Amino acid sequence: MRAWGACARACSCWSPCVVQGEWRPWSPIVVVARKKRHRFAQLEQMSNVFQGRRCDPDWFERAFAFAQSVVLELGCGHGQYTLGLARSRPGTGVLGVDRNGARLWKGARQALDEGLANAFFFRSPVEYLEDHISTGSISEIWLPFPDPLPKHRQAKHRLLSPLFFERYRRLLRPDGRVHLKTDAAALVSFAEQAVHAVGGRVHEERAVANGGEDVAAIETTYEKRYRDAGRRIYRRTFSFD
Repeated sequence: MRAWGACARACSCWSPCVVQGEWRPWSPIVVVARKKRHRFAQLEQMSNVFQGRRCDPDWFERAFAFAQSVVLELGCGHGQYTLGLARSRPGTGVLGVDRNGARLWKGARQALDEGLANAFFFRSPVEYLEDHISTGSISEIWLPFPDPLPKHRQAKHRLLSPLFFERYRRLLRPDGRVHLKTDAAALVSFAEQAVHAVGGRVHEERAVANGGEDVAAIETTYEKRYRDAGRRIYRRTFSFD
């Protein structure tokens, strides 16, 4: 115990606290928990963040009154793709969706710092989007490197299952598109079968090789890591027209 305490005191990232009258270092778990609580509190005050359970009924119309089209990024994480889309399309509304507020906070904070007035973030599971966004309101849906959930029993939870494609069909405009980027060949095959099962179409069938000319301008951390490792990146575009 003494050695542990000496090691902890030597680490400057550990802050002290009083426990039963004795100074002890906070554990990393406590520090992370405090940081998350602080960020969650900030989310409540951010003008570009909407909380699915507590948002006003007309939040979408008010946020995107300026935009002729709105693009979604699902599972946006830290919002790298959302931010990239917002920078490249200043006249388009861009909405990053993620259920994890701690991750979403980083993208929302950066959007405010950069003054990206067309970038917003929505904290909610994808399954509940139809409760908050009207039918036919979205022009594009982006899924950059979604979790492939490779186990068979996880198939219905994949964001590219027939159930989710049906949801996307309802959210999209008649000419809307769903864009996929992934390094998982099995997920590509699964998505193509799923979209055909609901009467959709595959518009783009090409693989983007490492170093090739057809490389998307916006790269997430995952994509950069996979490209640096020489892994093949697949892109697909789906529609329901």
